[in-house]
Amino acid sequence: MSQPKTLCLNKPESSAQEDSWLVVGKVRRTVGLKGWVRVGLMTDFPERFSPGNRVLVKRLSGDPEPTEIAEWRKHFSGDAVEVRFAGIDDCDAAATFVNTLLVIPKAEREQLRSNSEFYPDELTGMQVIAPDGEVSGEVVILEAEAACPYLVVKTSAGFEVMIPFRKVFISSVDRKARQVKLVEPVSFHVPVE
Repeated sequence: MSQPKTLCLNKPESSAQEDSWLVVGKVRRTVGLKGWVRVGLMTDFPERFSPGNRVLVKRLSGDPEPTEIAEWRKHFSGDAVEVRFAGIDDCDAAATFVNTLLVIPKAEREQLRSNSEFYPDELTGMQVIAPDGEVSGEVVILEAEAACPYLVVKTSAGFEVMIPFRKVFISSVDRKARQVKLVEPVSFHVPVE
């Protein structure tokens, strides 16, 4: 029995407002006086922020604007990096990036190595299969940013349930077959109110 895997469960490369963009980081704050910013990681691939790489800056309005990473360093927390964008050399210029999203085109998403690895947004629309092999419903969304990630599943009966995204509840995820197999019947889980 294969266990569910993901490269991005805790740090999903989540969708931006448009379906064609993936959020890989959020600029949290400025750091120091020389143009550095702290970026909260929303990817398991921090090497995206290596010097010379390009990312797109998505502000509240307008199209994403390309920018190049000039320097980067790891942050002790493990969930952030600190970067300096090309041409940004002081705190005031860096401040214009605070609360922006760093996005990439969906086509540039890292390729996964196996059929059992997946990105959280790929689960949406997958069939949910009961232990007896019957189709029990369809995945509405994976809420990966919750303290305990969970699937919202629309059952065949028409109501929604929350299923914790843990190995004790999910026996496998098959990206090719577009199926999530459960350990217990869907009726064992709490309906969404």
